[in-house]
Amino acid sequence: MKGYQCKCKNVEIGSYDNQVKLHAPFWSSKEYICVDRCLSEEIQKLWMLGIQTNGCCCGHNKANPYIGVYPEYVEQMEKLGYAHCGIDDRHNDTDNLNFIPKSIKEI
Repeated sequence: MKGYQCKCKNVEIGSYDNQVKLHAPFWSSKEYICVDRCLSEEIQKLWMLGIQTNGCCCGHNKANPYIGVYPEYVEQMEKLGYAHCGIDDRHNDTDNLNFIPKSIKEI
């Protein structure tokens, strides 16, 4: 596992301690979507570009971070220079492709 450094301090995996509530984009049926504070600006920029995300995690300095998108947005993410980080094993969903966030520093 590569090392990544986000802005979390003592935040456990699965915790909601470092999340912010964002107004959901037009394509969502929800009013709000909660995301890790460390990724909130990057996620909002992707939404403004029309990229539909389906999950994300900054890794809380304990795991690899990821931004998940639907298959139809993979090419757009690649054109934006995002690198693949693989399938999200927690969801065991082969259609959920994940990318390494640009806003989380690799160490």
